[in-house]
Amino acid sequence: MIARYLRKVWLVLLFATGILVADQWTKDLIRDYLDLYEQVMPLAWLGEIFFLEHVPNHGAAFGILQNGGQIFTITAVVVSIAILISVHYLQPSQRLMQILLGMALGGALGNFIDRVTQGYVTDFLKFGIPDRAYWPNFNVADASIVVSVILLTILAWREDAKSTPDTAEQPASPPASPVIPDSPNNKSQASG
Repeated sequence: MIARYLRKVWLVLLFATGILVADQWTKDLIRDYLDLYEQVMPLAWLGEIFFLEHVPNHGAAFGILQNGGQIFTITAVVVSIAILISVHYLQPSQRLMQILLGMALGGALGNFIDRVTQGYVTDFLKFGIPDRAYWPNFNVADASIVVSVILLTILAWREDAKSTPDTAEQPASPPASPVIPDSPNNKSQASG
């Protein structure tokens, strides 16, 4: 039974592991080489459009909903369990769906590990335009979650569109003939 389940989830687990390793490795590098709130421009030709900034995130992806750590920890566990259960119902041909679920799982687990071990998530990627608004800091796990959810939504929408018959292409049924109830006048005409 376990072997059969593992044959169904191997691709999900492979992508989840890849995202998890990349996420934890990059966060470890940032924590080792950048002090909190320190900024570095790794690619000089990009200037202030892309840089690294080590910040603690006590909220959700991209810093929203600060100080909701406990809720996000529970949510990560529930989402991870839901993904591992839902994979059982996928067909072997649904490889893209499996990959995207693996990306979401890896991202959820990456941020979950940070919350459990540090009490917050390490964010470090930042995009912006000089002297203008900046995109909030994020990390590999956040990017993986957001990209996978967007693509899963598009994929589900496309699958739904394929399975729903297009009513415009179906021939219209002829209008129903009006039913006239029997009235005393109709009966007398029919008998007379």
